[in-house]
Amino acid sequence: MARPDKNAEDDHFLKLPQASSQMPYMKPAGYFAIDEALRRVLAGEMQAENSVVESNLPFQIHNYYSLSPIETVELYDASGSFGIQAIKAQSIVDGRHYCLHRITRAFSASQVVLNAIDKWKAVQSPGIAQVHEAFTTRAFGDSSLVIVHDYKPLASSLKTKIIDNGVAVPEAFLWSLVLQLASALKAVHSAGLAVQLLSTSTVAISPTNRVYINLCGLADVLALSTGFSMNSAQQGDLLAIGHILGTIIGTSHDSSASLQGQTPVHISAASFSAEFRELFNYLNGRLTPVIAIDDILRLAGSRVFVELDAVRRDADLLHNSLRLEMTNGRLVRIMCKMNFVTERAENDMDPEWSETGDRYLIKLFRDYVFHLVNESGKPVADMAHVVGNLNKLDAGSEEKVMLMSRDEKSCLVVSYREIKRCIEDAYKELVAPSKTWR
Repeated sequence: MARPDKNAEDDHFLKLPQASSQMPYMKPAGYFAIDEALRRVLAGEMQAENSVVESNLPFQIHNYYSLSPIETVELYDASGSFGIQAIKAQSIVDGRHYCLHRITRAFSASQVVLNAIDKWKAVQSPGIAQVHEAFTTRAFGDSSLVIVHDYKPLASSLKTKIIDNGVAVPEAFLWSLVLQLASALKAVHSAGLAVQLLSTSTVAISPTNRVYINLCGLADVLALSTGFSMNSAQQGDLLAIGHILGTIIGTSHDSSASLQGQTPVHISAASFSAEFRELFNYLNGRLTPVIAIDDILRLAGSRVFVELDAVRRDADLLHNSLRLEMTNGRLVRIMCKMNFVTERAENDMDPEWSETGDRYLIKLFRDYVFHLVNESGKPVADMAHVVGNLNKLDAGSEEKVMLMSRDEKSCLVVSYREIKRCIEDAYKELVAPSKTWR
């Protein structure tokens, strides 16, 4: 999936100016905006979520419409390989975007088999793409199975992002990957389930290195666990973590076929710490025949605290950004009220309603905030000027400001408190239930 180019023109939001005419004691323009790196990620996610790629897919299937292809993944089972097509779609029920995973080989199943997905609906973990439902359809011209998961914007498989591009990753990333996968598998195994198809093709990673297990429930619907105990299937999940590590490091080839009986691989002592080498050998079944998630945490040791610290830093960043957005919400409300009133061409016996009295004062303030020009007559797009004045207006400051008419023949000196009162009074008059507009 395409990612936002840092060098490309960003038209999602008005950029903050690099320099401002504000005084040194005033807060910089960047103070009023969320972290730039986070903003770019969120802007890219919004673009990915709302964009639609032209294709020959049907417009609507089941309760989902506006289908857009994401990628096709090749998986393997005992009978060979089969393709999974990932499709983004929007629900007609709640308006949210979901990822529809379509098995492209011919498939027919009874409702009893499809009900196997119900157990997965109760599995709640930040490390898996939530399962919602499964159904069969002939809308694609064949008998396809579709499993609906949460849509993770800009997330792509480890195979696509790392393996296919030959990306070298540091040991710290591998520790984080193991801990995130172990946490997700803990929730899955506690529910008495197993992923069974865990590989670099079914593990997705976001631009911020959040890891998600994808395609949960697929093995249950396809009845891939026939002849295997649940304990054996869960052990296979844990062994798959070691296999994923080996694939990323380059010591083995990627495949989601059975891992039983594979020859243990070795990694260089010069490239990895002794603790990681021990973990790697453990996850490949070399130290003990039985692998346990609690032992993975024990082997990780202090790396668990590193992961927790990273999560808390992200939480602090999001919390601070949310506080800023809460402040921006106040400014949006007051801008809405102001624009509901200014230059309104109503026809209630008074065509000049918006140009007289308090409404004229609001119009002059709007021009002062948004239509400012410099001494050469060039428009000034200064975000700091806009945000600073709107904050003073929202607070009802006693500070005074000089407002000038467009023909520069008259000027008024008023306080922000007076302007705020004018806006509130005009807005109340506008929405008064007893007022009749024609």
